[in-house]
Amino acid sequence: IYKLSLMVAMFVGLTSCNMELPPQGVISPEDALINFTDAEALRTGLYINLRGNVTGNVVYSPELQSDFFHATTSFGNRGGDFYEWTFTSANGTALNWWAGYYSSIADVNFFIEAATDVNTEKWSDAEKNSLQVYLGEAYFLRAFYHFILADRFCLNYIGNEESYGIPYITSYAPTSDQTKYPSRGTLQATYENICKDLESAANLVTTSSQLASIWITSDVVKALAARVALNMGDYSTAITNAEAIINSSRYPLVSTSDEMKALWIDDSGKECIMMMDADFSTGSLPGTNNYDYISYNANSNTYSPGYLPEQWVIDMYDQSDIRFNQFFKEEVVTLTGNAEFNVYIFYKFPGNPELRQSESDQNYINKAKPFRVAEMYLVLAEAYARNNQSAEACDVLNSLREKRISGYAPQNYSGQTLLDEILKERARELIGEGFRISDLKRFSKGVTRGSAQVSQSLYRPEAYESFERGYNDFRMVYPIPQEELDSNPNIKNEQNPGY
Repeated sequence: IYKLSLMVAMFVGLTSCNMELPPQGVISPEDALINFTDAEALRTGLYINLRGNVTGNVVYSPELQSDFFHATTSFGNRGGDFYEWTFTSANGTALNWWAGYYSSIADVNFFIEAATDVNTEKWSDAEKNSLQVYLGEAYFLRAFYHFILADRFCLNYIGNEESYGIPYITSYAPTSDQTKYPSRGTLQATYENICKDLESAANLVTTSSQLASIWITSDVVKALAARVALNMGDYSTAITNAEAIINSSRYPLVSTSDEMKALWIDDSGKECIMMMDADFSTGSLPGTNNYDYISYNANSNTYSPGYLPEQWVIDMYDQSDIRFNQFFKEEVVTLTGNAEFNVYIFYKFPGNPELRQSESDQNYINKAKPFRVAEMYLVLAEAYARNNQSAEACDVLNSLREKRISGYAPQNYSGQTLLDEILKERARELIGEGFRISDLKRFSKGVTRGSAQVSQSLYRPEAYESFERGYNDFRMVYPIPQEELDSNPNIKNEQNPGY
């Protein structure tokens, strides 16, 4: 957490020959926020960070680890440490998550402190009001980033409240004094801080909620609050927030194949509570959530994916489910040795044509959609089910399915069967979006990979068509990076078990 700041400070000092003068172009922290223009510029930086923090390997690595995909003979060990469950505390991906999110948290804390201390006496009332909204956005981001870290690096909350949490950083204070470095604390304390920041965000964010907002709105705050509350077992709070979003009617579910295609290819924004902006002409592009799922070669018109959906994934969709023809595409793929196989590839993130340089530019970039109303239906259904409100849970689940499946006949479930159906629907709806390992942890389910679409297409089918890891396997929780343990003596003995 602190290493990068110290390295930057050392570099800045070394680049200046006259130690009495600051390096050219460097703004001192106390001068970074003086006027409203400064506040807007810093806010823009926070949103740029957010766009990068909701796409990329933080999304696809847990999906590769899960039971959704098989590696093909062409995967070249890309993502192999997660797929094969061999990652350690030296893993670069986990380190990137840890360092990246804490770096963003440092920026958020800097903004909160600067915005709190700035003299606004000469600002207009409109500027003062906007600054309060920006502060609310910063509190939201601090909660969001810590929640993702807790979700990845900690046990499931329920029943493990006294286990390790993650360092919850609420001040910008780079220091070389190791006695001031934080410990992990408890998971309960971590979530209490998340909820406190979300409460601050809810009080300050007054931005009008609207479809596909590029800004953090009151509904975006509610969506995260619902997600957090579900993880905590606070079902009444999850119900209140998810229900408010759904009942607002601002985010109607898509119900046709054309609408589904427009959502995932053209980034229509339908049913998105928030959709990050992206513009090819300015270079403001996010990462991609596609990870070797497609691998299209425009010159040869061939597909050579490194990962294919497992057969059970293909089988779990009804033939009239509008998601199926958008999330999957039947193709002849060409793998190692020019072997060809007729299979379904995962096609949820094919890339928006408007975000490409040319037709052959296969960057697979779509606008990030961190909060969708479909997830809120699933949060609401699960919260109702776990709150012993089976009838209400079935109503919500049926409402979602009726929009997705032509001619769907509503079903009634109860008990464990109801929860199993909700988990299946989360798989159908959210596949590829980074939720699967978290869902399995919350449902106390392990990872069980099954039959391939075509066994001969797989890397080591004998090992991975019958691969199982229990829900209590230590690698369901990611390791605290070894570099962090080495740098911070206060958590050197607080590694997650098994690593």
